[in-house]
Formats: sequence, C-alpha cells, structure tokens
Amino acid sequence: MRRFSITDKLIIASFLLSVVIIIIVASYSFFNAKIAILDRAFSQMNSVRVIKTNLIENFFYNCKKDVQLATSSSDIQGIIREINVLNNSSEFNIIDNNSYNFNNSFVNEILKEYYNNIYIIGYNKLVYPVKANGVDNINYNLLWKNTIASNSVYLNDFSQTDSLSQFHITLSSKITDSQNNPIGIIVFEILPSAIDSIMLNNDPSNGLGISGESYLVGDDYLMRSSSRFQTNSILNTYVETEAVDSAFVNLPGTKVIKDYRGVKVLSSYNKINIPDLNWAIFVEIDYKEVTVPIYKIRNEIIFISIFIFLIVLIVIIVLSKKITYPIQKLNQAAHEVGLGNFEVEIHYNSNDEIGELSDTFNQMIEKLKTQAKELEIEKSKSLRSLIDGQETERQRLSRELHDSLGQLLIGLKLKYESCLNQLIHKTDSFADLSILFDQTIEETRRISNNLMPATLSEFGLTSSVRNICNEISETTDIHIQYNVEGSRKNLNLEVKIYLFRIIQEGLTNIIKHSKAKNASILLLFEEDIISISIEDDGCGFDQSKTKFVKSNGLNNIKDRVALLSGKLVIISAILKGTKINIEVPINTESDECDKNYIG
Repeated sequence: MRRFSITDKLIIASFLLSVVIIIIVASYSFFNAKIAILDRAFSQMNSVRVIKTNLIENFFYNCKKDVQLATSSSDIQGIIREINVLNNSSEFNIIDNNSYNFNNSFVNEILKEYYNNIYIIGYNKLVYPVKANGVDNINYNLLWKNTIASNSVYLNDFSQTDSLSQFHITLSSKITDSQNNPIGIIVFEILPSAIDSIMLNNDPSNGLGISGESYLVGDDYLMRSSSRFQTNSILNTYVETEAVDSAFVNLPGTKVIKDYRGVKVLSSYNKINIPDLNWAIFVEIDYKEVTVPIYKIRNEIIFISIFIFLIVLIVIIVLSKKITYPIQKLNQAAHEVGLGNFEVEIHYNSNDEIGELSDTFNQMIEKLKTQAKELEIEKSKSLRSLIDGQETERQRLSRELHDSLGQLLIGLKLKYESCLNQLIHKTDSFADLSILFDQTIEETRRISNNLMPATLSEFGLTSSVRNICNEISETTDIHIQYNVEGSRKNLNLEVKIYLFRIIQEGLTNIIKHSKAKNASILLLFEEDIISISIEDDGCGFDQSKTKFVKSNGLNNIKDRVALLSGKLVIISAILKGTKINIEVPINTESDECDKNYIG
C-alpha cells in the first residue's frame, strides 16, 4: 500500500476541495447560462419561423389572387374565346406563338419573374403558352379534370416531370362565360426558386447564424424547399424527425432533436396554413453553434477557478513544506543510516521539539559511526586472521608433504629399486610399480606446490604465476597468455601470497566455469599500484543474476582485494567472456604488510 506523507495529504485535501468548488460553481453557471442562451435562441428562431410562415402564406395568397384576377379578366376571356374557335386535331395540342399572338396589356402585367410558365387551355383542349420557358410534360388531362371540378383555385403540389426532371407547383382555375359555364382553364407554374427566395438565406446575419436554415416539408416527409447543406433536396431529401411528427399532428413548438443529417439541432416548427398544401415549416440551427457562448463562459469560469486553485495550492505547498521539511530530512537521514551511510548530519536550528529531535539524531549517528568503524576493524582483523591462518596451515601441510610424506615415498622407491636389482626374474608388473611410485611422488610434489609454491618465496610472484599458467596450458585445452609490464616491486611475502591466491582463484574459475579456449593475464607494476587483469573468451555470465555470496571464487577474490585496500571490477556478459580488473596499492618501503591497507 502506498504511503502518504503529511505534505501529500495536505495537497490532496486542498486539491479535492478546490475540485469540488470548481465543479459546483462551473456546473451552476454552465446550466444557468445554457438555459438562458437556449431560451434566447428558441425565441429568436420562433420569430424567424413566424416571419417566414407569414411570407410563404402571403406568397401563395398573392399567387391565388393573380390566378383569380386572370380568370375574371375580360382580356383572358377574349383570348380563350379566340382559342376555342380554332380547330384542334388532337387533345392538348400546343399552339405555336409564331402563328397566333394573343398578347395584350393585361397578359404582360401578369408575367412575373417567379412564374415559370403561364398557359391557357381552351375548351377544345388547345394549349396556348402565355409565358413559355419550355413547356413541361404535364398530365393535362388530370390537370383539366381537377381544375374543372374545383370551385376555386386548384393548387397542385410539386411534381416531377419524366423528361426534364424539373419541379414545379401549379395553380390553375377554370374560366367561365357569362352563364358561368366553363370555357377553359388558366395555369400558372411556380418554380422552387420562388419558394427558396423566401426560405433559403445563407447570410449569417439573418438570425440563424452560420449553421441555421429554414425549410419546408410535405406530409410525405420529403423536403419542399432547398436545403442549405444538400443539393437537389426537393422531393429527394427524406426528413423524418421528432419535429416533423409533432408538426403534422398540429403540435407546434421547439425541441432539441437530431435533424435529417443526424446532427443535433435546435428546431422550431409548425404547420403552415395553405389550402391544398399539407406542408410544415422548420427553422433549425446547430446545437453546437448555439452553445458556443455557453462553453466559452464555462471555460472562463474553469480558467479562473483553476487560477485561484493554483494560488491556494502554492500557498498550501509552501506552508506544508515548511512544516514537513525537517521531518522529511530526518526521515531521509534515517534511511541513509539504515543503508550504512553514517556521514549524514541534520542541520536544523529551532527551539521546538523537532530541533531537539535533530540534535538527538546527530548524537545517535556519531555513536553508530564509532561502533561501525570498530566493527569494520574487527571484521577485517577476523578475515585477515582467517586467511592468514589458512595460509599458515597450507604452509604446514606443504612442508609435511614435502619433508615427511615426500621423503618416505622417495625412501620407499629406493628400497624397492634395491630389491628389484636383486631379483633374477623381473616382470612387467615390477616396471608398472616403479612408474606408479614416480607418479605418486610427482603428485605429492604438485599438491605441496599448490598449497605453497616454493617459487613464490624463492623467485617471486611473476615466476610463480608463470609456472601455474604453464601448468594449466599443459594439462588443459586452454591457452594462457601471460604478460608482465613495468618495474618489478620488492613486495613482502604476505602481499605476494594474497596476489598469487587472487590470480589462482581467477584461473580456477576459468577452468571450472568459463569453457574458454584462450585466456590472458596481465601484471602491470606502476609506481604505487599493481594492476592485475584476468580475461577469457568463455561463455561469460549475467552479472545482474550473480551475487558474490553465491560464487566462492569471486567471493574469495573480493575478500583478499578488500584486505589489500584494492579495487575490483568484473565485466562479463553472456557469450562474451569475462574480464576481472584489480588495482592494489603497494608500499615498497616496508618489509611487512602495511596495516593501514586493512579495510
């Protein structure tokens, strides 16, 4: 479980308190601002919707007035009478304007821009285009029947022709004579552009911003005016939203919905009152655009709250640091002491309890430092005594083997040879026995030499190391290269033995563990230092997984280097061999080992 300091607790408490305050203030401000801005947006959208509803209703009202005015005009009735006297070979045959020109002053007055085509159909089913911008393929027969059957202006919703794929609305009315008998009909075509001139507005200053739009939808859920975001939307864009459903059940209002694009919007809607057209009007604006000021206010509140929080946090951190700093220093010092570092000292001048604790802690460190030095000296003495005792015992055993057992074996061999010379019949078994005597004597000499090489005291360290290298090269498959550099030093016997044992341990590890083919030993004599390098090309080992306590050879090397106050560096890696570098300080002026090297 993670430990929390006093400083951590103070900082966490202030952080949580500040966060709670920020959340409460920001949430309250955000939701109140959101409600106010949404209400204002809905109010503005309702105003736009009412204005556009009035405009679109008045537009169709005026169009119907134009149609009614035309049907009651004597000029139009005169034109229809002239058409009816013409012969017609087929139904709804179109009269060529070049052959018949019935234009008069009244006709010119009704040629308004938003009327695409105006044509008169006589009782003889002749079609005369008063205004022709390309007569569409109209179902004249159905139009004739519906218009004749209607007692007022017949308004036909958008329809799509088969040839030109052009949408239009038709307003038609029958023309009657003085006895109120129908003598023909007049038809006005309105293009979507006339509707779009009212509904479509890309100006951001129109009250609907950048993403707002107004559009019309029929009871078949198809759009009846152009979309601001989609081309060819009339009778192509399907609009099935909550707002459409509500509008066509006569429930006008406002909602936040997903529009026909799947975008979250604010929608204001109602059904428009145009006879023969079951349409609804919708004014919408993206929710994201409307709420931009809300989030701006929220961000400003959060920024100010965070700024205040940071100031409070800094003050709390400063105060908590001032209170907890001496405690942390004591804790850190205690940790260092626990790791064996007795050089730490607490400097805190205060007359309170923490000051007294610091003084007591410093006194404790001094006592521990003194005790640690005494223990280290005792440990070094014990280790030196142990190693020296081992060397003394080795020397004794070496002498016993050489002087006692060795001499006995030699005497036994001489006695055996004397007896052998007196025998008349000699066999191969006697020869084998002589060889076995020689091998036993040689093995005894080898053991005696390993326990304490005679060359070490007679010829010095370098010769002893050379002899052991040659012996290993002869008895194993490992080729050892031995080099000595620098001026030889007059070392005392104890230092020679320690250095020899270090090299001997290193070579023993190479033989036992390295699987090496080649090895090298370098003895470098410098002015105040002897450097030893032992290197092989063997399998190496992972140093992170090897501890001295698990390797007797390396542990022995480490102990002897420590007793000589030297430095030990081991470099090894898997399949990259091992290299041991040792540096030992020397004192050539003394005949005995300098006791100051004990460490």
